[in-house]
Amino acid sequence: MNQNNPSLSRERALAIPKFLSCRARPLLFNRIVPVRILTSLMIMTQILITSLDLSAKGNPPGSGDSIILENEILKVVLSKERPVILEYRFKENDGVVMGELWNSGPEILFYRGAETVMETKTVITYTVSAAADNAIYHTLVTYDKKAAIEFDLIYALRNNDVEITFDNVNEHGDFYLINILLPGLMTVSSDEKHASLVIPADAGRLIDIENASLKSYEYEIDWLNPILAGFAYNSKVIGILDTESIENHTIVSVSGSRGKRYGSFSMLLIHRLNKYDLGEFGTVISVTDPRCLLKVQDTCRLTITISGDYDRDGKISWVDGTRLIGDRIPSIPDPYYKDMTFIRTFLDRKGGTEEEITFDEVLERIKEFAVQTDSSACVMYLLGWQYTGHDTGYPSVKEVNKNLGGYERLVNLIREARKYHVTVTFYDNYDDSYPNHPEWDPDVICRDPQGNLMRGGAWDGEQSYLISSYKYAVKSGLDRVRFTLNRYPVRDAYFIDVLAGGYNGGRKYDFNPESPAGAIKNFEGKLMIIDEFNKHGVGVATEDFTGYFVGHVVTFGDIIAFDNIYFKGEEQIPMIPFIYHGKTSFGMKTSSQSFYVRTFLYGQRAQKFTSYRSVFTPADYILDALPKQKLYGKSMKTYEKQDEREKVIYGDGTIVEVNVKTNEYSVTMGDGLVIAKNYTSFIPVRKNVFLACSRDGGCISYHIPDDWTDTGKIRVFDISKDGSLVNHESSLKDRILEFSTLPGEPYKIIYSE
Repeated sequence: MNQNNPSLSRERALAIPKFLSCRARPLLFNRIVPVRILTSLMIMTQILITSLDLSAKGNPPGSGDSIILENEILKVVLSKERPVILEYRFKENDGVVMGELWNSGPEILFYRGAETVMETKTVITYTVSAAADNAIYHTLVTYDKKAAIEFDLIYALRNNDVEITFDNVNEHGDFYLINILLPGLMTVSSDEKHASLVIPADAGRLIDIENASLKSYEYEIDWLNPILAGFAYNSKVIGILDTESIENHTIVSVSGSRGKRYGSFSMLLIHRLNKYDLGEFGTVISVTDPRCLLKVQDTCRLTITISGDYDRDGKISWVDGTRLIGDRIPSIPDPYYKDMTFIRTFLDRKGGTEEEITFDEVLERIKEFAVQTDSSACVMYLLGWQYTGHDTGYPSVKEVNKNLGGYERLVNLIREARKYHVTVTFYDNYDDSYPNHPEWDPDVICRDPQGNLMRGGAWDGEQSYLISSYKYAVKSGLDRVRFTLNRYPVRDAYFIDVLAGGYNGGRKYDFNPESPAGAIKNFEGKLMIIDEFNKHGVGVATEDFTGYFVGHVVTFGDIIAFDNIYFKGEEQIPMIPFIYHGKTSFGMKTSSQSFYVRTFLYGQRAQKFTSYRSVFTPADYILDALPKQKLYGKSMKTYEKQDEREKVIYGDGTIVEVNVKTNEYSVTMGDGLVIAKNYTSFIPVRKNVFLACSRDGGCISYHIPDDWTDTGKIRVFDISKDGSLVNHESSLKDRILEFSTLPGEPYKIIYSE
């Protein structure tokens, strides 16, 4: 993937008006095309070839060429000719979001066998039935005057929502439906005040259509795009597009016509896959046998929600969309991680001995850390604990890495660490399997579109193959969970790598015609694995954040917030954190350390990656982990930006303010107490006990709590390596406590009642 321009492989040029673009080319008779039929032009052709049946059963509640769906909140105008939405009108303030401007589409992609079809032999007919709050478009595609494909698109108005359901697919003979593109589901124009688009890429991008580049970006669920939602808004109303499906693709476009710019969202409804593209592991593999045209879903639903000022702050912004989506998510963060630091400890890799950390050495690190931090709680996931190091032995977990001390020392580490409030557990993998390792079973490996075992990555020189999750769970995966928890004394927490991460955001595909499984079915298999851990009181954490795993896993390794550019002039915004902070917890990956302060703004969970070279120190805990622990579980309410300074205000009044350019940040609790600023911290760890630290050393100054009324009872201490406390000189003026610090050294402040 091109990290600097991730959209190169998915761009759809829209620098010219849509009705003249490459998608809307005129028909060329007897020309074989890559099987997408553009119905607006095909309907024009039907007038010449055959009579078009657009009869509406009953009396649709519209007039002329439109159908009206209406309730006390919305008025929605649909085309009577074809299944497209033309306009949404929000009655509260008469705000409008447009739909498909050119009354074109949908586009239908289908095969005969595994071959393309000819446009000139294809006719599409819509039969419409409508009522006050719904319209059903029955679609019939004929090829060479024979029925090929049928399906329904059902439009229903529910309060603020327009639900579009794709259902009742019938594939005749040797015809196969691949996908359907619904264009122009929401559109705003440049002559509307504040017209903007919002996409979830890299945790969130705000696109000003007046200044954006003319292009399109198609996204599916992957590590950069963890959800499929998109927002389009102006000064009066916001439209939110979302889908329950994990198979569909969203397309965001900025186009120009007659001096105006238009920003719109479309959605590609996937029925079958005609190719496999796992970009990080190889080239695209196309289907050559129609039996391998993998059906991934029979039905799906997408929703367009129209709202005014949802959060009642006096203006329409992207925050309204995040708050609306967030309010529909019933999940809450797992309380187990509330005061925990999330630590990944890399012990060993295959073929390496110079960077090994033995189990006994890990225990010594835990003890040293505990005496200086009052045994602060951590959950530690061990990488490389098995066989000969990280990513070896899968799917077997029967053998402990002997280079690190073997089974007995591992068990000793797990049990002894609990005395210091550290949960030691495993970093495991249920997605990769290696042919040269125990329990290799080709029957549970995904097949690619041409019947070959599906390759994954080559980790440390050894080729992995991708496990078909549903098949594996049913055959042996649940037994592996039970074996692991019976053999090893791990409790409470477990980490499964790749489960929700990687290029396809945890979506797995098995093209085996004897046991096909798309992402939805394989997700069921992954949930079976998670549920088996849960039955034993163990919560499962996983790698990269994806929205559809929220409520199933206890926490995520990272949301991705790289510095990619999708549209010229876009702004980076915390769209994903605003939806999900207060619903789950997550770490964060940024493009470079220069964006570190953004981890505070985005509400990253307390975490650390350790290895032979990197140790989790008291300074890491006080400066980074503790301030972030104080944000855990809180919902984000307000976002403000002035010049380079950004501010997030939480529901309880906590404020995080950052300036990425100047590398500055501050965290202020809801009671007004500042606990962290610019690489210094002064943080309560329990009643009347604070820890403090400065990355660079020097004098630090913080306001003391209001209930510290007797200033003579305040004492500051150095914390020695053995945990003993040594008096440290300090001063107090106007309730501001000041004292000198050494770089990275911990200090304890106690108010003696």
